[in-house]
Amino acid sequence: MNKIFSEQSDWDELLEFIAEKQLTPVIGREVYKFTEADDLTPFDEYLSKQILKVNGVTDLPPMPLTNAVSYLVNERRLRAMEVTRKLKTMVKEIGFDFPLLTKLLEITDLNYFINTSVYDNVLEQKLKEIRGQEAVSINFSINEPFSDSEDVEKLTRPLVFNVFGSLLHTVDAALSEEDMLEYTGYFKEKMNGVANIANALRNHNLLFIGCAFPDWMVRFVLRLLSNEPLHEWGSRRSIMVVNDSSDERKVQFDYLQKFDVTTYEGNTADFLQEFSTRWKQKNPAALKTRRIFLSYTISDREAVEKLKQALEDIPNISCWYDKRDIAPGDDWRTEIAKNLKSADLCIPLISANSLQHKDGYVQEEWRTADNVNTFRKIDGIKAKYLMPIVIDDTNPYDANVPRFLSELSIGKVPDGNPGQEFINQVRETLQLV
Repeated sequence: MNKIFSEQSDWDELLEFIAEKQLTPVIGREVYKFTEADDLTPFDEYLSKQILKVNGVTDLPPMPLTNAVSYLVNERRLRAMEVTRKLKTMVKEIGFDFPLLTKLLEITDLNYFINTSVYDNVLEQKLKEIRGQEAVSINFSINEPFSDSEDVEKLTRPLVFNVFGSLLHTVDAALSEEDMLEYTGYFKEKMNGVANIANALRNHNLLFIGCAFPDWMVRFVLRLLSNEPLHEWGSRRSIMVVNDSSDERKVQFDYLQKFDVTTYEGNTADFLQEFSTRWKQKNPAALKTRRIFLSYTISDREAVEKLKQALEDIPNISCWYDKRDIAPGDDWRTEIAKNLKSADLCIPLISANSLQHKDGYVQEEWRTADNVNTFRKIDGIKAKYLMPIVIDDTNPYDANVPRFLSELSIGKVPDGNPGQEFINQVRETLQLV
């Protein structure tokens, strides 16, 4: 019989699995929600709506992407290749914030991920953004060969196994329910050649999180990804399932009642918030210190000192500016450029003083910071880097303010004394909430 995940001992056991490197998250579409107008929007439904819209369909209710693709191919008789091409363009251009995915990936002891979505670039970009490492991605494919992973117990950087292929990197990603069914038919045969991946699926504890599959597919997917018969679940390892409340979840949980599996009654967002919080409490040393570069002119030293003190009251934040940290004899231009590049956030302090000399050192810092910001975008890093503020009565859109700053949202921090709203913005930007 299944068990409801709720007790302190359940969390303790889950955290112990992580410490022992014996937990593999299986990530579903409910984890891929982005922030839109203070709400969370499912990315899967967003893509579904967009692909229907560009093909002239606007009168259908929200649906998963697999259903939308099936409708376009089977009912509208569009070529699957054309639908795929349009989806690739959409996925390449995204720049959303995915807070639930961020919560999961901040648990840096997790290095091996099974991804059931086909928009794997979202996961890979987030891993690079949060951990500063390129993930190793292995894409399951029916028609193309794919390699095995190294021993998952010895990973030195994140590994992602895209179990339904990759929209951007495989020719046969499972975009429709028919595709998914075909994948399940080939899964066992194709996995024979990738022993490390198969063994990890068979031997690790599995956390299915946000995997809301159609009711007819639940038993197929859970059986295949666990790599053992469902009636043997619980005999050697734990299986946990977390989903949002829905008709699909009811069918899934009703089916799972007969097996030795742990389910969670809350939703995916609640679970990930609690999961992340508990792991951070147990592993405070694992939290990366976020570095903020404060760019100011010497006449505003008092304001920058106040701002620095307020920001460094936030745990895991360290502020850098040239007065304190450049030793005599250092090449100050090189030191400033190095620290701008290594910073997680740059805050230019705009004032009448800093705008007085257009060719001054502070404006050179701003131009360097703008270059760093440009290269971060080229490297696929979506996190905000520039957060300009005005510290006096200067018009933030004064003609003397460089355009690359005036085009951004400019905050107000009078005399370097930040209010709680600004502190919250910094915490959110640096993912310290």
